Amino acid sequence: REALTINRRLFANDDSRLAGTLAAMSSILSGVEQFAAAESLARECLVIREKIAPDDPFTFNARSMLGGSLLGQKKYADAEPLLLSGYEGMKQRQTRIPPQGRLRLKEALRRLVQLYEETNRPEEANQWKQELAEFERAENK
Repeated sequence: REALTINRRLFANDDSRLAGTLAAMSSILSGVEQFAAAESLARECLVIREKIAPDDPFTFNARSMLGGSLLGQKKYADAEPLLLSGYEGMKQRQTRIPPQGRLRLKEALRRLVQLYEETNRPEEANQWKQELAEFERAENK
C-alpha cells in the first residue's frame, strides 16, 4: 500500500507504471480474498489501461482481473462479460505477451472455470477446463 501511495505521488493518473502497481495490488488483495478492495483498484487500473493502450494484452488482463474480483464477490452477471472478453483479448494477442506474463492467460482460464462451476453451468465449465488443459499441455512442451 505504501508503494501505491508513493506511485500516486510520482506518476500521473494515466501512467502505465501506476496501472502496473494497481494491478499488482489488486492481485494481492484478491489472493487474500479482499475482493471489494481488489475491485476498486482493478477498476482504476482498467480505466488507465483502456486510455493509454486499449489494444494491449495487459488491458485485457485488467478486464479479467476486474472480473475475478467481481467473481469473488459472487457478482456473476457483472463478472462474466469481463472474464470472457479479458481472456479472449489476451488469447488473440498472446504472441505479444512476454513469457513471464503468460501466467495471466492461465489465471484467466481458471477464473472462467470457477465462474461456470459456481453458477452451476457444467457444460461451460467443462469447455473451459478443456481449454485450460490444452493450455497447460502446450505450456509443458
